[in-house]
Amino acid sequence: MGEFKIAHNRPLITSQDQAAVQAVLQSGWIAEGPAVHALEKSFCALNGGGAATAVSSGTAALFLALHGLDIGVGHKVAVPTYACSALLNAVKMTGGEPVLVDVRPDDFTIDADALANLQVDAAIAVHTFGASADVAALQAHTPVVIEDCCQSLGGGQGKLGAAAIYSFYATKVITGGQGGLVWDAQGHVAERARDYREFDCRKSYVPRFNYQLTDIQAAMVNSQFARLDTIRERRQTIHARYTAAASTMLVAGWGVQAGVAAAEHLPYRFVLIAPDEPARDALQRAMGEAGVQTIVPVERFELLHNYLELTPEQFPVAERLARTTLSIPLYPGLSDDKIDHVCRALEKTL
Repeated sequence: MGEFKIAHNRPLITSQDQAAVQAVLQSGWIAEGPAVHALEKSFCALNGGGAATAVSSGTAALFLALHGLDIGVGHKVAVPTYACSALLNAVKMTGGEPVLVDVRPDDFTIDADALANLQVDAAIAVHTFGASADVAALQAHTPVVIEDCCQSLGGGQGKLGAAAIYSFYATKVITGGQGGLVWDAQGHVAERARDYREFDCRKSYVPRFNYQLTDIQAAMVNSQFARLDTIRERRQTIHARYTAAASTMLVAGWGVQAGVAAAEHLPYRFVLIAPDEPARDALQRAMGEAGVQTIVPVERFELLHNYLELTPEQFPVAERLARTTLSIPLYPGLSDDKIDHVCRALEKTL
């Protein structure tokens, strides 16, 4: 945390989580096994059926979803530029070609209208920071839509596309330190992911890779999954507190990311939109002086079109968001006292 009294993000690891991991350690079975299978079963229950395959990371899950849908060499995949580089990596690993698309200014999700003049074979619908991408609008332009639920687990998304993927990285809604999962309603994609994951001791040979999750990681994810409703409610409460604290600034040229405050959604971040870059930077300094760590959720150099050295002018919304957004701490481990401190810091600096 350095000089910050309140970190921007911190996983909440409870005594129950520790006990779940300890039970696996004492069992003598620490590789992929019963805990992984229990995790897969939980996700099928969450999504009302289908099939799930737990893997080593969210990136691996996305690659395996693309692979399971036969997206590869010669295929073009629409990808929002305001997203992490894992999307580029997964598409390129299949041999596909990422086609970068700008995002919407209110909820930061992929702009489906931008696909109207594009010929793509698939699209990745990132539910950015918990806001829902318009899957139906994307499906009007491309036959295959993969829902990226890495930042929206527990928010009701993931059931409309050809497949959904999740991440259990340290900063995600629930965590095993690392990990990911592929789910689809028909089971075809998850089954192909499972075939790829089970790389060893096979009677027939095709290239596969070890994308297995361990029972150690799965045990911690399972333990947190059991309190997903509580996690959602706590995040919603914090989001509402911040919205009230920022009410003054919202009538003074500032804004807040839309689409994450719906009753069924799970807010992953609380992202403020400043009127300009100097105002954003001034708020970040002031919050830092108050001991509150904030982050620019996607820095300009991280925009995927800048990684690929494309013309920034083609992506005006993402460029503007990279220059004007600031994320403040929002996670279940925040005590009421710390939430009050963040609110006071917001009210004082604005």
